[in-house]
Amino acid sequence: MIISDKLYTELSNLENEIHTVRQNKAVNDLQIEGFLKNLEKRRYNILNEIRLYNKTVEYSTERIKNISDEYKATVNDNVLKIHIPEPMPSYKNLKTHAFKNILVNLIEVTKPYSNMFKDKVFVFINIYDNIKNWDVDNKFIKPIFDSLIANNIIEDDNIEKMFYCVQGEFSEKQHTEVYVTTQKNTINLLESLLAQNVLFPEF
Repeated sequence: MIISDKLYTELSNLENEIHTVRQNKAVNDLQIEGFLKNLEKRRYNILNEIRLYNKTVEYSTERIKNISDEYKATVNDNVLKIHIPEPMPSYKNLKTHAFKNILVNLIEVTKPYSNMFKDKVFVFINIYDNIKNWDVDNKFIKPIFDSLIANNIIEDDNIEKMFYCVQGEFSEKQHTEVYVTTQKNTINLLESLLAQNVLFPEF
C-alpha cells in the first residue's frame, strides 16, 4: 500500500496526540475528553482513506480489511436486515465522528437495495450495549434513517412514509440490528422476531 499524503498526515497527528497524553501524567478530564474526540476524528478519517484505497486496487485480495467490513445488509421475506458492528452513539457524543462513520458505512452497504420500498415502512431497531440499565432514548439513531433515504430505500422519514420502534438490550458484544419492512408486513416481522427471541427476549 502506498500511503497517501492525507493518510500520512492523519497517522502523524494521531502519533503526536498519543505521545502528548503519554508524556503528561496529570491529564485532566477535559484534556482526556479532547483526546478521545480527536481519536474518533482520526479513526473516521483513516478508515475513509482506507475505503478510498480499497476502491482503487485492481484485485480484491489487495484490499485492507477493517471494521467497515463488518457492516452487513441482507434481504429475506421482504425484510431488509442491517447489521451495525457497534451500538448507536449517544446524544452527548455527537461532537465525535462516530455517527458520521456509521452513516458512511450504512450508505455503502445498503446501496444494492435502492428503491426497495415505495409504500410506508416499519423500522425495528435493536441496540446492544455493554452498559447496565442504559437509557434507549439517549441513543442517536438518525444515521439509520438518513442512510435509507440517501439510497432511496425509503422515500422519506416523515409520518406519511415511516414509523419505527427501538429496543435496547445489555450485551457484552456491542452492535445494532435494524429490520426494515413494509407497513403491511409489520405483524409478520414482529412475530418472526418473537419466535427468534429477539423481541422481548426476557419473556
